[in-house]
Amino acid sequence: MSAIPLETLYEALEAQGVDVFSCPLGSLKAVAEPSGYLGLNQQHLAGAAEERAVLIHEEGHFATGTFYQLDSPFTVRRHQENVACRYGYEKYFPLDTILDAMQDGHTEPWDLAEHFDVPLCYISEMLEYYRTAQNVDFEAALAARKERSEPESAPCP
Repeated sequence: MSAIPLETLYEALEAQGVDVFSCPLGSLKAVAEPSGYLGLNQQHLAGAAEERAVLIHEEGHFATGTFYQLDSPFTVRRHQENVACRYGYEKYFPLDTILDAMQDGHTEPWDLAEHFDVPLCYISEMLEYYRTAQNVDFEAALAARKERSEPESAPCP
């Protein structure tokens, strides 16, 4: 798997009953409204990679019901943002998908970002989530995969 088609992301939002539309939002890239509206500020999205990351993230807000007022305390906003991020990571980039890409040679964050066509900061935050919240040691996981895939050697006569 490489980049998730943008169409797939728009369809996933539509399936949740979310109406996505473009509108000017000042310096914001997107605003999600719990009643099923997602405004995207196309002028502040730097291409398909950033649009993909924003759509995945905003889908996370709708799927998990994690919304907040812009003037909410930082701790509330941070928690709601983390829940939305985790949803997107686990739905679109489950650990096996990341390990498959790494096994195919995409081991550096910048290379994974290019492979999945998302911003480097998105991949970096996602890898950190798997390392810290899920306790994943990517090198050990790849080594274990390699060991499982190697045929057992025949005993010496």
